[in-house]
Amino acid sequence: MMLGAALIAAVIYLGALFWLAAWRDTRGENHANWLKRRAGVVYGLSLAVYCTSWTFFGGVGTAATSGLDYLPIYLGPILVFTLGFGLVRKILAQAKAQHSTSIADFLSARYGKSASLAALVTVIAACGTLPYMALQLDAVGTTLLLMAPDLRAQVAADELVLIVAALMGLFAILFGSRRADRAGDNAGLVLTIALEAVVKLAALLAVGMLAVWLLATADGDVASARGAPLALFADHPIDARFIVLTGISAAAILCLPRQFHMGFIEAPGERATTAMRWVFPAYLALTAAVIVPIVLAGHAVLPAGTDPDTIVLALPLASDVPGLAVVVFLGGFSAATGMIVVASVALSIMITNDLIAPLLLRRALAGRGDRSRVPGRLLLIRRCVIAGLLAAAYAFYRGFTGITDLAGLGTLAFAAAAQFAPGLVLGMVSQHGNRAGMLTGLAAGFALWLALLIVPAATGTLPLVSIHADPLVSGVIISLGVNTGLYWLVSAVVRPSLLDQAQAAAFVGTPMPGEPPRRATAKRVGDVRALLVQFVGRERADAALAPLALRNGDPAGAAVLEMAERVISGVIGTSSARMLVGSWAGGDPIPLPEVVAMFGETGRRLNFSADLLQTAIESIDQGVALVDSEMQLVAWNSRYQQLFDLPDRLVSVGTPIADLIRFNLAREALSEAEIAEQVERRLAFMRAGTEHRIERVQHDGRVLRIVGAPTPGGGYTTSYTDITADRRAEQALEDKVAIRTRQLSEANAALAQATRSKTRFLAAASHDLIQPLNAARLFASALGEEVSGRAPLEKLVADLDGSIEAADRLIRVLLEISKLDSGGVVPKPEAIALDQLFADVARDFVLQAEAKGLRLKRARTRVWVMADRALLTAVVRNLVSNAVRYTTAGGVLIGVRRRGDQALIAVHDTGRGIAPEDIERMFGEFERGPSSDREGLGLGLAIVRRSARLLGVEVETASVPGRGSRFALAMPVLRREAAPAASPAPVRSASRLGSARVLVVDNDPAVLAATAALLGKWGLNVTCAASLASARAAMPAAPDIAIMDYRLDDAERGDAAFAMLCAHWRARPPAILLTAEASDETEAAAARMTAHRLLKPAPPAALRALITTALAQGRAQALAESATG
Repeated sequence: MMLGAALIAAVIYLGALFWLAAWRDTRGENHANWLKRRAGVVYGLSLAVYCTSWTFFGGVGTAATSGLDYLPIYLGPILVFTLGFGLVRKILAQAKAQHSTSIADFLSARYGKSASLAALVTVIAACGTLPYMALQLDAVGTTLLLMAPDLRAQVAADELVLIVAALMGLFAILFGSRRADRAGDNAGLVLTIALEAVVKLAALLAVGMLAVWLLATADGDVASARGAPLALFADHPIDARFIVLTGISAAAILCLPRQFHMGFIEAPGERATTAMRWVFPAYLALTAAVIVPIVLAGHAVLPAGTDPDTIVLALPLASDVPGLAVVVFLGGFSAATGMIVVASVALSIMITNDLIAPLLLRRALAGRGDRSRVPGRLLLIRRCVIAGLLAAAYAFYRGFTGITDLAGLGTLAFAAAAQFAPGLVLGMVSQHGNRAGMLTGLAAGFALWLALLIVPAATGTLPLVSIHADPLVSGVIISLGVNTGLYWLVSAVVRPSLLDQAQAAAFVGTPMPGEPPRRATAKRVGDVRALLVQFVGRERADAALAPLALRNGDPAGAAVLEMAERVISGVIGTSSARMLVGSWAGGDPIPLPEVVAMFGETGRRLNFSADLLQTAIESIDQGVALVDSEMQLVAWNSRYQQLFDLPDRLVSVGTPIADLIRFNLAREALSEAEIAEQVERRLAFMRAGTEHRIERVQHDGRVLRIVGAPTPGGGYTTSYTDITADRRAEQALEDKVAIRTRQLSEANAALAQATRSKTRFLAAASHDLIQPLNAARLFASALGEEVSGRAPLEKLVADLDGSIEAADRLIRVLLEISKLDSGGVVPKPEAIALDQLFADVARDFVLQAEAKGLRLKRARTRVWVMADRALLTAVVRNLVSNAVRYTTAGGVLIGVRRRGDQALIAVHDTGRGIAPEDIERMFGEFERGPSSDREGLGLGLAIVRRSARLLGVEVETASVPGRGSRFALAMPVLRREAAPAASPAPVRSASRLGSARVLVVDNDPAVLAATAALLGKWGLNVTCAASLASARAAMPAAPDIAIMDYRLDDAERGDAAFAMLCAHWRARPPAILLTAEASDETEAAAARMTAHRLLKPAPPAALRALITTALAQGRAQALAESATG
């Protein structure tokens, strides 16, 4: 029931506010006289927007817990409007004179019209205000819950608060952003804020009267209960916190965006200042006084544990006065809504004008927008900003969980606004401060406010620096102290600009309101026009008088005389203009001393301007020359004379610029006609006011950059910059770059040649190193055939063969590492069927795996990838070789699985595994696990990583010690599928080779002897040859099989020799290419021969298997040919 009445009252109240604002803005002019007589009171009451839910609810809460700590928020503003009212009047006068729209605009105007300062003030104001706006919404939600404790079970308070926030935003948009041209003159808004002030005060006074009645009628127990709060008030000392709170409250009444807006932007004029001086302090005094009985009654009547911030509303609820509770709710509602509406209007003006509008204007001036549409856009943007601010405040209300007491967040907002006080107050009383000092001090103060007050309050931590036990006292003193100190120090060090100086003089020297009015004058508008013509000419005089729309015979009122002063002051100075116009208008003769002083000021002003101009152009490095509309020299600097070596007799005021141009051109190799043409062309540029920017090479080789631009009045200015050093430096740099480029090209060519040489060396080295090992292994195999059946000798031969195999493996991996590191391997991508690649690798290692009792499996797949076949095969071979070598039980699996558009090629084993800390180390050269035997060389994974990186992928490793490892690499899938290759048939060695005829061609006699010995043991009929010629002689008819070395003497190649032999034989027997080079070149040669390639040193078993297979294929082919023949 109570909640329903409160909501109905709130809706009616909001409706009344809307109606009142609309009535004032639309039909208020019908009651203009009545409203004008009461404008001062309305304006004074509107300043009570200062009294937010903090002063309505939080003031009582602070008084209930901290005694007199509640008083400074009222005392500070009272002191400003009584003892410091002169400053208030001066700020008001300047705000109106400067047509300011916000505190950011005002401070920007004072400090050289700085856009960056306005933006900084806007950011600080938003940071300080938004959280406090959110707390006003929280106060609304809290009062709703207090009015109806079971509200949460029926409807979320947050939803009601959202509705209230939306209505506040609508109100601010309708009555606070009606015009885009300037802020102020929102009479409807001012009137509604004044009405809200009356509602707030009436509600507090009503609760105060209830409190007095409760205390007067209380029994003995209740009366004794009020002793504790009385002692709290009586014993409270005036300490540092009290003084600091008073100070920042005094600053807040001037610096809070909403207070500056209501106090100075919306002020109806100077006539309202008298009423403002007593209405607002009286309002604050009544508010502060009524808090004391409310606190006493709250302690006496309310139960322990009552939230102090809710005493104002809890008291009528506990006393069963529902009507008063609704009134109090409306009072608190007014306090919150008034603050939020005015703050959102003020901040929207600042954000729009000082952050968004400059961007729009720059865009329009750059030709990317229509300037005529900017005002309309600003109005729409301002309304959107208001909506955005309310949305941000609501979001902050929903999400903020830091400071939740009204006083705590209120003091932080006051401390933020107080950062504007040094620049505002000192800027009104002294010309010392400038833009640089204000920016530096304000930025430092804001940063310290964040670091010392906001961060500790939000995180619950202690401040980084502290000078007092109270964090608020410490943070405020440090931030404001640094702010003021830097303001004064930087202003003293940095020289202000001319605009900064002019604005400082305008602000500090503005006459205070209340000066005696001008005496009546008999002068007419025509007389004023005649006076102005004498000083500024007829055109400017007419332009100055045009806005007044007066005829020559009309009396010259105060507005006309003030306009005349402003115009004439631009010629002879402000004080001289006021003296002249005042004496002239009053008909009084000007005393001789004042005339002397007046024109003395004029002379000093003109001399200062001339000296300032000469000093300015003399201080720059460019040569500068200025001409008037007659194309005659009026100003120049010594640098200009030096650049062109002009004689003093030629350079003087009034010298035709044509003479100077002609003098310079005479030094060039030009005819008189060419000189005359050049002079006329340049004069035509100047007369036309055409801007130009060119570079010209002088007769002595110097390069000048020449920039010309027109000046007001038809003149022209030209600057000359000697850029010879820059151009010479650029040329030197270009020459140096050319030299470096040539050297780099030569170095690259040398590096490429070295790489090619290294590659050739490695190819030759691989052949020459492997040849002896091949011979040794074949001899060892032949020896094994001889000692078959004699166990001791068989073991020795086996050990010998193992040693040769180990040496072969070491040499091969070292050569492979060298090739990879030297850049001799260039990937050649091709389509690869992974199933076939897995089959080839598995076939090579199946016998080795079976010998160790391992299962070597491969997963069948249809996946194709695009990669270099040799590199990918090397990676998989090395991974399988390692897996077989280091697995003692279980098996090895080669497979692939899809991962998105990639194929994850993996080799799994059930070996000993690798510890996580050792995985990266295992990819280094000669690195093996701590428990490895001596089988491995520690180079396999190094080759794998290098090869994988050439393929553009990284090796993925997963290993569990004792359970096995998985090595994988992910490669893009080629969109192509084929049937899986058939599983390779097990390789079985034939027990008998028969007496087939074999031709062996190799240029190494040891290899020939070893091969012949071994093949002879197998029962083959062997013929050896060292070259093509000897092979022809030794084997006139085709053999059953040919075994060819790749590199023969005299640059012969095995594949070419085989082709010539086949042509000689007129037959093509099966062949084996036996080579030490595992390269693409030898693989291609084997393909051309239609032969099997076997790498040296050839394992005897592999050689015998290949011979058996080749002989069988040869016999099958012969049978097929005879059947068809």
